[in-house]
Amino acid sequence: MQASPILVTGATGKTGRRLLDQLARRGLDARAASRHGGGDVVFDWHDPATFAAALDGVRAVYLVAPEFVEDPSATVAAFLEKARESGAERVVALSSMGAGFPLEPRDSGRRKVEQAVMQSGLHWTLLRPTGFAQNFSEGFLLPAILQGGAIVSATGDGAVAFVDAGDIAAVAASALVDPGHASATHVITGPRALTFADAAEAISKASGRAVAHHAVPRGAMAQLLQQAGMPEDYIDMVMRDQDAIRDGQAAEVTGTVERVTGRAARGFEQFASAAADAWTTPPVTAS
Repeated sequence: MQASPILVTGATGKTGRRLLDQLARRGLDARAASRHGGGDVVFDWHDPATFAAALDGVRAVYLVAPEFVEDPSATVAAFLEKARESGAERVVALSSMGAGFPLEPRDSGRRKVEQAVMQSGLHWTLLRPTGFAQNFSEGFLLPAILQGGAIVSATGDGAVAFVDAGDIAAVAASALVDPGHASATHVITGPRALTFADAAEAISKASGRAVAHHAVPRGAMAQLLQQAGMPEDYIDMVMRDQDAIRDGQAAEVTGTVERVTGRAARGFEQFASAAADAWTTPPVTAS
């Protein structure tokens, strides 16, 4: 009898596609859910009619909440209710270290999502990673690096233990499959805290191009995010995180990756070396 599959939402995202690889290496059946039909099943957070087919027969769910929505808790709660009714038993939800920052509002969207997960009636695990290393190579920080050789932030000299998305996926795979993760909150970090200037230096060394950190005032950073089309309430959340980094609240280093997976977390320099091609622009040739 074939085992029930594991549903991976956000299957084309930074952690989702890496999680699919992790589960495949374990020989496990995973169902890739994608809004644009690039996976095994179409799944759209904004279309509850897609929930049933995605959840049909699954035993566990990797949950990545809708992007750029500050408070998707009502949608997430409705999805989790459907998951429980469909027979799912376990949910592993991607949250953020920011949900635990001292100045995070009690009623913030990400805390409400965490509450929805914990109250779902499923065996739950929360993953609270720090900043993704891949934000520099395939995320929102990449365009400025390519266009201007710059990393722009309002974090000052604050440090972050940037974590590799592959390490997050490895912890998620264990939480979905192995015992001992029920009702657990895993804070996931890299092995060392770096400032954004440190990250720029590592990227410069790996890519062979000059990349610098441009520290800007808080208001200027918020304006840049607004110009990029980010919703106002989501900008407020991002700026809370920038403030927390600036104030030294994001420099925590945990041993979660090694404790859960049995191997050390990947360092930022290792990540940068492997991702160097992302920052290399094609040479201009004479005509």
